[in-house]
Amino acid sequence: MVEIVLENLRKTFGDVVATDEVTMVLEEGELSTLLGPSGCGKTTLLRIIAGFYVPDHGKVFFDDRDVTMIPPYKRNTGMCFQNYALWPHMSVADNVAYGLKLKRVSGMKYTKGAISRRVNESLEMVRMGELAGRHIHQLSGGQQQRVALARALAIEPDVLLLDEPLSNLDAKLRIDMREEIIRIQKELSITTVYVTHDQHEALSISDKVAVMDHGYVQQFDTPREIYANPQTVFVADFIGQCTFIDGTIEDVGETLTARIPHNQLVVGRTTINDYPFESGEKVKVAIRPEDLHSVQENATDNEIIGTVTRTIYVGNALEAYFRIGDISAEALLDPDSGVTEGDDIHLFAPQDEVMILPIGGVDALRKVPGHPLALAPAPSRASSNA
Repeated sequence: MVEIVLENLRKTFGDVVATDEVTMVLEEGELSTLLGPSGCGKTTLLRIIAGFYVPDHGKVFFDDRDVTMIPPYKRNTGMCFQNYALWPHMSVADNVAYGLKLKRVSGMKYTKGAISRRVNESLEMVRMGELAGRHIHQLSGGQQQRVALARALAIEPDVLLLDEPLSNLDAKLRIDMREEIIRIQKELSITTVYVTHDQHEALSISDKVAVMDHGYVQQFDTPREIYANPQTVFVADFIGQCTFIDGTIEDVGETLTARIPHNQLVVGRTTINDYPFESGEKVKVAIRPEDLHSVQENATDNEIIGTVTRTIYVGNALEAYFRIGDISAEALLDPDSGVTEGDDIHLFAPQDEVMILPIGGVDALRKVPGHPLALAPAPSRASSNA
């Protein structure tokens, strides 16, 4: 098992900054996901870890070994590509054996017998042992993905890298393969980096998630922590559903008080320790739809008043869309609440479920002492390769 340390990584392509100021520790034996929309830099970052790209500056360490300038074939990583990259003229077994044969050519330990045993073990691991003699064109998409995974595992990598491995599969196969990847990763305790744009996929499989936007990692933490305490508006919006209400800070203390449209006051909490909120600062008040209730449960609950614009019955809940001034909001209510379009609606949100978020994304995070994106000296081992 290997711990991956990324220190102040930056990669540009001409005038385009693909990824910047990335500093993270990916713990050994964990599955860490790089999550974000298309073009956010997640695949670029994965390829830097793999060695396909050399960063403009910054360092990549596998444990204490600096691998920044080491080529991919010397890093002992196994990689699954989005398009599988299987040889169509080869059998399943030959595809899986390909990396092992290259290692043998390079003078490494794999004899023909060892290769055969390792191929069989890898195919059994992904439950494809009985199809070893088939050719790739005879396989379904899910089976091809299993072969690609078996090939990556056959070389006994220190690190497993998965670049949107399930994006070409239908919904049912995605769920099945997701469970297989979780099973294999936990069984082998192999350090794994997984790239996806699917938030549900990321939350369901990951030990840690790095949420990326425009090349920056805006938050890196456990799925539960990211959902409960998103540190930027982007993260709160990308992970799950969230209603955002424009606000202005009125009071800063153990809790935060913000004024929202119609001169309403709400009391909430910060999700960022040590962020320097100031009176008069423009903020976003963020509330998950499931945290808005039609009945007040506590005297300190916030009351939010709006006008219902639409309701949707979804079986176990009623999605109620309403407006507060010019802002559209959503609540998830009891299906028997009786709310209809055009109603004035009074909703209640506990103070600890109301999140007060700064505006500015990366620029806001730079104000937090000790944050990886704070304007501080680069990490001690990081230096320029440019």
